[in-house]
Amino acid sequence: MNHSLVSRPATAADAQNLAALAIQVWLHTYATSGIRQDISAYVLSAFTPDKFTTLINDPRYQLLITEINQHLVAYAQIDFASEDQPEFGSVELQTLYVQEAFTGQGLGSKLLAYCEEIIADRTYWLSSNSNNHRAIAFYARQGFVQHGVTYFEFGGNQYENKVLVKA
Repeated sequence: MNHSLVSRPATAADAQNLAALAIQVWLHTYATSGIRQDISAYVLSAFTPDKFTTLINDPRYQLLITEINQHLVAYAQIDFASEDQPEFGSVELQTLYVQEAFTGQGLGSKLLAYCEEIIADRTYWLSSNSNNHRAIAFYARQGFVQHGVTYFEFGGNQYENKVLVKA
């Protein structure tokens, strides 16, 4: 592992890089059959520098980033006021993205541990696309267990997500 690995809270100066990384990881993970209109419309509206700046400045959220040699390679987004699955608490790990070239190097585990430092002793949960077997296996190795399903909707379609809670 490179000795210049740094994890820290995101700042507004990171917003553009966060948008680019989010689009790249999301497309790599979910646009496995190629790009179509609803996919491009979603990513170009959901992952913008302005939206990341808003999240960074909102006290309900915490964005954490990991850089290697001052290059963004991973980020996590914590929602401290989530209302999506109230039975599991209000803290949701909404996103944990690692750029594909850096998967399998322990960055996801390190970033998750950093998130847990911020979350402290609170119960938290996350959801992962049911077809994202690599992510589900990663979370299982980290001690998460499935506690139901939810659905992500865009483009008039529903996509099943597994709701995972740290055991």
